[in-house]
Amino acid sequence: MVRAVIFDMDGVIIDSEPVYGKWLAMFLESQGVAVPEAELRKIPGIASQDFIKKLELWWKNAGKPYKPGKEINQMFDRYSDHFPISYKKILNPSIKEVMEWLKQSHYKIAVASSSPMKNIEEVLKETMLDRYVGLKVSGEDFANSKPDPEIYNFTVNKLGLKKEECIAVEDSSYGIQAAANACLKVIAKKDSRFGFDQSAASFHIDDLLQIIDILKCMD
Repeated sequence: MVRAVIFDMDGVIIDSEPVYGKWLAMFLESQGVAVPEAELRKIPGIASQDFIKKLELWWKNAGKPYKPGKEINQMFDRYSDHFPISYKKILNPSIKEVMEWLKQSHYKIAVASSSPMKNIEEVLKETMLDRYVGLKVSGEDFANSKPDPEIYNFTVNKLGLKKEECIAVEDSSYGIQAAANACLKVIAKKDSRFGFDQSAASFHIDDLLQIIDILKCMD
């Protein structure tokens, strides 16, 4: 019996990936760093540590003077600050209704995201989903990022449950594989924009409301 639902954030709770992708392309262009679109399409779902490594590599390949990846990432953050984002406007439809049903049905709710904890907390606070989420876990706290199962193994242990009592909701190839590698059942939110490989998921949905139907069938 499933007793907890573990949500990814970007692409599941909020439809942030197109926004961040646009900002990244604009930033790189402003710095004279050319990166093929196919390479940029691999970024959604990547851990912050791996993203920093990518920035440093792209910078180097562009023939730019050496800068540590963390410094380039800080430059990107400052650039992005010029484009305020409303998380409420990119909140995925049905997520509040789903979390309310989960709470009323006594499921534990967790968020396990590759994003920094600061960002996770900002999103949940602004969208008022923090009242539903009992556990927040950031990939920045782990040596290995998705698709490594470390973040999911940790989350399940913190919930105090068995793996068969938890189900993950993901969208990206990295996230789905991470949950599957942790031996969790995975619900994949379909997204045709980034070419995600969702074949390792147990279920595929178009609308988050379908999570409720899946859980009812699993009881």
